[in-house]
This record gives sequence, C-alpha cells and structure tokens, in this order.
Amino acid sequence: MITIDLELKDRPGELLKILTPIAKAGANIISIIHSREEKRGGKVPVRIVIDAEEEKVEKIVEELKKIATLKKVDGRDKKVYLDIVVIGHVVDTDVRDTIDRINEIGLVEDLDLIMPHPEKESSAIMRITVDKDKIDDLFYLFEKLEKEKGLLFIKSII
Repeated sequence: MITIDLELKDRPGELLKILTPIAKAGANIISIIHSREEKRGGKVPVRIVIDAEEEKVEKIVEELKKIATLKKVDGRDKKVYLDIVVIGHVVDTDVRDTIDRINEIGLVEDLDLIMPHPEKESSAIMRITVDKDKIDDLFYLFEKLEKEKGLLFIKSII
C-alpha cells in the first residue's frame, strides 16, 4: 500500500480529477481523506491510500503532479516550503522578472513587500514552494540574481 498526500484547489470536481489517473492505472483505492476543515490558502489537503505495483505508482505520481500539489508519497516529502527574505532595490530591479525566474524552478506563493521610501532599499519576504530535487537549482538562481541585481537573498533553514 502507498500513501499519497497532496493538496487540491478548493473547487468542485478537483477530487474527481485525481481519481481518474489512479483508476486508469488499475490501482485499487483503499481510502481517501479529504480534509476541508484544514483548508489553507485556497487548497484542501487530501490523503489517498492505494494498492498498486511500484511501476504503476510512478505513473500515477507523474499524472498527479500535473493536476495537484504533491506533498508526500509514502512518507517521502516531495515539496519544500521556503521563506526567503530579499533585501535591496527589490522593485527597481524588476520584481516581476525576479518572480518569473523563480517560478521557472518553483512557485512564489506569497510576497510581502516593505518599501520605507522610494530612494531607499526595500525588502520582501517570499514564500516559495519547490520540489526537493530542485532546491540546488533555486539557490544557484538566488546567487545569479544577487550578482545581477545587487540583491541579498536570506534563506530559511531547511
């Protein structure tokens, strides 16, 4: 048996979307826990326990990644949440470009910006979700952006 923890958008039909790849792969659903009362950021946590052969599980996981945010598969974390502080001329160095480049690797889920004065440096706190296997790529991007834009990225401890 394999346990899959994921997050779905809180919209009608989202649960059905994740059941389709499981059924198509011929896996048996043992249980589903849909925790609407634990909704956070417009997303609902769901835990599915399935009975399937390992090669089918890999295919199911790949399909689920396309339609949901995978958190864990059989106790193994798939995503990491980072809180990053950015210091410098965050807005003047094109904050949209910075976010777009980060979003190529992970996802900026939240951004809080503090601008004391247009002439002074600003700071931002970014909440970023990234696949565990892409953390090094993200940190390399931070180094590039620091050199290119004169920003300082302060990373949270993982």
